[in-house]
Amino acid sequence: MKLKLTIALAATLALAAPVIALASASAQPAAAPAPPCGRSLETWFAPEGEGWAGGTGYVVEFSNIGSVTCTVTGFPTVKLTSKGAQVGLKATNFGPAPATVTLKSGQTAHVALNVTDAGAVCRPVPTDGLSVRQPGEAHAQIFGLAGDACPGKSTMIVDAINPGTGVPLFTGR
Repeated sequence: MKLKLTIALAATLALAAPVIALASASAQPAAAPAPPCGRSLETWFAPEGEGWAGGTGYVVEFSNIGSVTCTVTGFPTVKLTSKGAQVGLKATNFGPAPATVTLKSGQTAHVALNVTDAGAVCRPVPTDGLSVRQPGEAHAQIFGLAGDACPGKSTMIVDAINPGTGVPLFTGR
């Protein structure tokens, strides 16, 4: 009887060990999520896009220039400007719902930006700049970009922030 009890107790402990280990592992406190990037996110835009019949594709990059890991989520606000004033409507958000992108110090995220040839859609107004505001930030950065916009219409689409660097005409496929 004593042998049966010892075997039964050993079998019970062997079956319970993984459950006990799992319970103790899940009792560990979760790591705090990284803070939003905010001002440590540097925006970069090169006005050399990849053209196609009817428009041009660009990539806008966002790099963490801070010293700590941070997060960014959402769609940037992108507008065409003339002498600093908005011309036409902001870019239309396109694609799947945004996911949170975590960037270690020095890492980069990107969005694909497609600009339709305004002359194919309306009587265009000349533009000389591109305003880009990161998700969650109030301040926009203006980059030089000669082109055209449609008053009262959007001629651009932009996707949500994606991890890694972007490649024109490949990003967003």
